[in-house]
This record gives sequence, C-alpha cells and structure tokens, in this order.
Amino acid sequence: MAARIEAFPEQLRSGAGIAAPVLRHLSPERPRRLVLFGMGGSAIAGDLLRAIAEREGAAPVHVVRHYTPPAWLTPEDFLVFSSYSGETEETLAAFEATRALGARTVILSTGGTLAAQAGAAGIPAAFLPPGHPPRAALGLSFSTLATIAGHVGVVPGLGDRIEGAAQMVDRVVSGCGTRVLQSRNLAKKLAIRLAGHAVLVIGGERGLAAVAQRWKGQLNENAKQLAWASALPEMNHNEVDGFAGPRAAVGRLAVVLLREPDEHPRIAARFAWLAAYLKRKGVPAVATLAEGDDTASRLLGAAALGDFVSYYLALQNGVDPSALPGVLSLKE
Repeated sequence: MAARIEAFPEQLRSGAGIAAPVLRHLSPERPRRLVLFGMGGSAIAGDLLRAIAEREGAAPVHVVRHYTPPAWLTPEDFLVFSSYSGETEETLAAFEATRALGARTVILSTGGTLAAQAGAAGIPAAFLPPGHPPRAALGLSFSTLATIAGHVGVVPGLGDRIEGAAQMVDRVVSGCGTRVLQSRNLAKKLAIRLAGHAVLVIGGERGLAAVAQRWKGQLNENAKQLAWASALPEMNHNEVDGFAGPRAAVGRLAVVLLREPDEHPRIAARFAWLAAYLKRKGVPAVATLAEGDDTASRLLGAAALGDFVSYYLALQNGVDPSALPGVLSLKE
C-alpha cells in the first residue's frame, strides 16, 4: 500500500495514454451534463471532477452511487461507468438500465463483466492497469476521467493540467513518504494526533468537501478506523449542536479541518468559529491548508496527504491497510 500511495504522481501521468484510444471514438461536443456511475474507490474521481466543474466547468457533473439511474437522464448526457474490477453489481445494474437511452457512454475498468458487456454493445472502454485495490488507483481513474472530460468540453483543458497536479502530489510524496522522519512529516504527525479517535473530516462545499469524502473512505478502509465527512456551511446549520452528546462519544472524537487559501470569506469565518467551538467542547481539531493555485492540483495534493495519514494510522492500529475483511465478508 505504501508503494501504491507513493506512486500516485506516476498514476496521474498515465491517464492521457489510457484515455487516448477512447478519445478517437468520442465526438468533442459538450454534453448537457456528465454523469458518472460508480461505488467506493471507483466513484471518488467523479467527486473530485464534480468539485472542479462546480468552480470552472462548462457543464455539471453528477455522481450516482446506486443500482437505478436517475429519472432525469437524457440522450444529451454523457455517461461514464466506473468499476475497477468490472464486477460492481450496482454499476452493472445501472449500465444495463441505461442501454436504451442512446447517450454517449464510456467505461473505466480493468475488464470483467462490465468490459465484456460494453464490448458487445460497441461502447468504448478505457482500460486501467490491473493489480491495485480500487482506492489505490485514484491517480489512474482521475487522470483518465479528467482527460475525457476535457475532451468533451465539460471542463475544457483539464487534461492539460494533470502534469501540474502530478507535480503537486510529487511534493506531498517528498514531504510525507515513508522515508521522511516524523519530525518533518506532516502525515505522520497528523496520524499521531488522530490515533484512538473516531474522525470527522470537514471541507468547504464546492471545494475540499470532495477531498473530505476521500479522507473518510481511506480512514475507513486503510486504517480500519471510524470516520465521517461533512461540509461547510451546511454542518454549521445542524451538526454543531450534536457535539453536546452523548459525552462518551464526543470525548473520543477528533476533527480535521481541510482549509483552502482562497475559500469564501464567510466559509473562512465559519472555520474560525468552528475551531474555537470545538476547543470549548474539548474536541481536538487539526487544520491543514491545501496548497496550489490550480483547483485540480489543490484537490489532488490534499487527497494524497489523506492517503498517507490513513496508511500511518493503519500501522499505529496494527492492521493491514490492503485488507478489507468487512467488505469481502459482505460480498461473500
């Protein structure tokens, strides 16, 4: 797992090549919206793309985590079915349910049933390199998706910015990798602060809220540690009163505040209030500031930091970050 996390930049640099065969079959006109179907690690790339599109896109992005497609789909939409294994039952069911729609469609997968069904239907497929847990293939899935989204005009030019994002993640790897001493390693320091706590990760809506969702999943799967994600400003309208109790649960909680240098001034004020409020409640809170002027670089750099934190927490918890006993038990 450590090697896969440290290979995140190289994964990002692979997406253009993976997407190239698909682009030859895709007309470049902009769709009404891009809709990605996926679950777990195969869906998080769509969340990051949605955050970028909400800030600078030419068409909206939706992520569907369900067996049934939404009723508002039209032939003018662009559909992406993402299943690393090609065997995700929710994604397969949604794929089958949309076949009569006639919308432009691509799949992201290593193969499996999804690739076979797409091939039989003449639907282009971007084949990701196999051999990774889906959550450890985010660089592959995001860069491939970003290249496709840029090609069809959902976020024009996004594919050309992947190298800048890879360089940002390079810096995270250089500062947080396994060979970097704890005294100089932000991820190791954060893991120590979060050890023994259930974790709530908070980001700003239309920004790092998507990264908070990634942190939550990585803490759950890699570290085998309870974690949740929330977003500002919404959580200020309800969750803040939940810190009253039960006291035993609140006392075991820690909060991560994912900050941006150019966040909305009222979001910045809410973060500042929240930090003081949590201190009064006796809840430890740590803040991180995402770096970079480019939205994609900032999101991916912050996601990479969370990947390292989840790995170091796994070591502290004495668990295998690659194993998924709960998920496998459920599938069986």
